[in-house]
Amino acid sequence: MTNKQGKGYLVKCPYCGYTGEFRVHKTWRFRFYEVERLRCPRCHGVFNHYQGVSPSGRKSEFVIRIKPRSLGSG
Repeated sequence: MTNKQGKGYLVKCPYCGYTGEFRVHKTWRFRFYEVERLRCPRCHGVFNHYQGVSPSGRKSEFVIRIKPRSLGSG
């Protein structure tokens, strides 16, 4: 799901399905996850991308929607 490419990441947007580079707005650690807040360049939806390896060695990667695109401010 993630493929680092220059400044952004190749991830699929959970709102519109766009697959391409996203600008990373913020990064931090949460337990064993590396978290990145990303914004879609097409629909402007904001979401967090989590990836990490649990203490038992299991890889995990997922996204959580944070802020859907604003429909009225175009």
